[in-house]
Amino acid sequence: MPFINTKTSVALSSAKKEALTAEIGQITRECLGKGENWIMTGYEDNASLSFQGSTQAAYVEVKTFGTPSSAGTSQMTSKLCALLERELGIPADHIYVAYFPTDNWGWNGSNF
Repeated sequence: MPFINTKTSVALSSAKKEALTAEIGQITRECLGKGENWIMTGYEDNASLSFQGSTQAAYVEVKTFGTPSSAGTSQMTSKLCALLERELGIPADHIYVAYFPTDNWGWNGSNF
């Protein structure tokens, strides 16, 4: 049940959000073993971000039920940075990816 929220300085069209969502779903499945039916994505585009004097930046939060493996998160970071660099033109060294595991996750009126 990951929630992946992407905050970026780039404006995103609906079509771009849909394309990113599809690829993020695939990356999450490959790296964390989470089924695409359980992945929620969010986007905050046109954000006022600055990193190393550049306004081209992105911050990605990956919130998960349970703690993913270190190998899985390392692989996911690499793939997310490559995706955002390719699709949005944001250099990989201007992207932060943060992971927030939790043992408390609610859905459909109750907790797991």
